[in-house]
Amino acid sequence: MSTTNSSVPIDPVRLQQSRAHELVGALTTGPSLAFVFVAMRIYTRFVLVRQRFLEDWSILAALATSIGMAVFMGITVINGSGRHVETVSVAEQKDLTKAMIGVIECYLLTHCFLKLSIMLQYCRVATLPWEKNLCFGIIGVLSAGYLSVIIVQMVRCVPFEAQWTPGYPGAVCVNSTAFFFASQALNVFLDVIILLAPLVILRHSSAPLQQRLLFGVALAFGGVASIVSIIRLHTLYPSTVTTDPTWDKVPSGVYGVIEANLGIICACVVTLRPLFHKVQSSISSIKGRASTRTATTRSLPKVSRIRPSLYHITLSSGNNTQVSSDSSEQETRVAVDDRDRGAAAGVSVRDGDQEKWRV
Repeated sequence: MSTTNSSVPIDPVRLQQSRAHELVGALTTGPSLAFVFVAMRIYTRFVLVRQRFLEDWSILAALATSIGMAVFMGITVINGSGRHVETVSVAEQKDLTKAMIGVIECYLLTHCFLKLSIMLQYCRVATLPWEKNLCFGIIGVLSAGYLSVIIVQMVRCVPFEAQWTPGYPGAVCVNSTAFFFASQALNVFLDVIILLAPLVILRHSSAPLQQRLLFGVALAFGGVASIVSIIRLHTLYPSTVTTDPTWDKVPSGVYGVIEANLGIICACVVTLRPLFHKVQSSISSIKGRASTRTATTRSLPKVSRIRPSLYHITLSSGNNTQVSSDSSEQETRVAVDDRDRGAAAGVSVRDGDQEKWRV
């Protein structure tokens, strides 16, 4: 049996097992879809509507940190995430732990900027002063909450090197299980508030019915994101108490990527109404031009092309008259008996362009 930086033998079956493909699929698909929707949102706001709001810059920041989370998670995959812990070398475990700090920080920043973007949009469309004050209050709570969690994550172990150095002398660390449960509970709590806030904040809105229905669709998707967040909360405990963290933390990582990027997509859907309207108008215009072209073609009269030919008519004083037609396809000669004519005359006609008479 083979070994990896240890004298303990490794089971060949566990050596071949890997869940890295689950992480790779999530961290490539999620940010890619989020990028497409954010690009459509920016095009709609910056090009079609020609208006820029604070929530647009906030969603761009959320996309940037989401991509950063995917990059750091890719580094963890390179260094053994998705494999069994006994197959990961000490050096790989150290690099993996360092990359995980980046994953967690980007995850928290993504949720902070995402929720901030949604609440800024609520503040902008709110009409009554108390509704705006409620929005600002929620913004203050989520900003303070995420700032606190980000700071705690950075000083979770003192000194800082103790986070990737097990048994560091004199190190003091926060309980990982309690920390991750607290941060995820904050996510779920704020998701529920943002999900229910429009029922209070937007009830006096003068927005058109179509736009309010679009808000409803976005809220429905937001409910799905909240469900994913609750499922991830269920996977956190096994990943924090396991003896095989590189293997058992994979589901938590996958749900984290889905949760963050699905939230970005939901925040963008509600802003795409002008783009959908433009696409619908373009399709209708193309269909209208096609119908007009078809109707015009059917109403035109049918024209037959007559192929020009060359005719020779010869009248002679003999017992007959000869008429000949020269063309590229046929030549016809007709002999007509004409005994009553006593004089000779000749007529030549070519293509109707000119006539020459000879008597």
